[in-house]
Amino acid sequence: MANLKGSSFEKQITNAFHRLARFGEGRHMKDDNFTHSIELAKKRDMYLRDFKNYLEQKGIVEGKINQYMTKDIVRDFLEQRTTNLSPKTALDYTTGFNSLLKGLQQANVTIPANPTQNDFLKDFRETFRSEMKQVEFEKDRYIHNLQDKLETLKEIRFESYVIAKLQAQTGLRVSEALEVVQNFDKYYNPTNSTLEGVIGKGNHMYAPKEISYQLAQEIQKMENIPHYNTYRQDLRNVGINRSHDLRVTYAKNSLENKLEQGVEYKQATKEVSEEINHHRPEMTEYYLNRS
Repeated sequence: MANLKGSSFEKQITNAFHRLARFGEGRHMKDDNFTHSIELAKKRDMYLRDFKNYLEQKGIVEGKINQYMTKDIVRDFLEQRTTNLSPKTALDYTTGFNSLLKGLQQANVTIPANPTQNDFLKDFRETFRSEMKQVEFEKDRYIHNLQDKLETLKEIRFESYVIAKLQAQTGLRVSEALEVVQNFDKYYNPTNSTLEGVIGKGNHMYAPKEISYQLAQEIQKMENIPHYNTYRQDLRNVGINRSHDLRVTYAKNSLENKLEQGVEYKQATKEVSEEINHHRPEMTEYYLNRS
């Protein structure tokens, strides 16, 4: 076994491409994880670049990218990368990344996680499969009696209650809410009690978001940040199936408030899209249809 060649992550990603490439070779009677098509090559380039970006965000900019593919690091990477994905997309991504690791190992690249011998992502995939089955039966994504559920959540874990309350007041995705509570002083403007400079999906910045003075105080009282899986389980314990349902609920409540104030439906939808950082109103319509 060997490391990927190259002095930088970029060069190593290029080396991985060449090691895996088996274009033009049929897969009949073959059981391998090499790259047999251009489409798969594009996906694997995305996986490697996602992993590279994850490492760089952690302050890791040197070394061999394959040596960082340990069980713990890969699991942490996938937990972060799949946080805001639908169960099916998360399952596809995890399965695809696991296949990439197997392919690299079959190409004689050292992979500490040893995916060909240990299915260390099996529980990940089973979780997503279970969620997919649950989603098939979900029609109403709107959270009824939200305030009661937040109060119950507060009794279970104060930190999870604060994060959920932040999502409910602002419509932030869970990854964005976690970023805010972890770096509250960076985003909070106490002069007008707003969050400013929050970057969302697609690198789009949110417009300033007003939060209550009480919520600001509660965020500042947080002693630790729960792991996403802990937060997700806490939500389920109070009847909130997914953190994204808080975002859907925010969108519906905001739309209904605007309509009650006499705002025309199309304009109201546009304003809600801007509030939740959607650059396409069609996506907001999708949210509202599921609420």
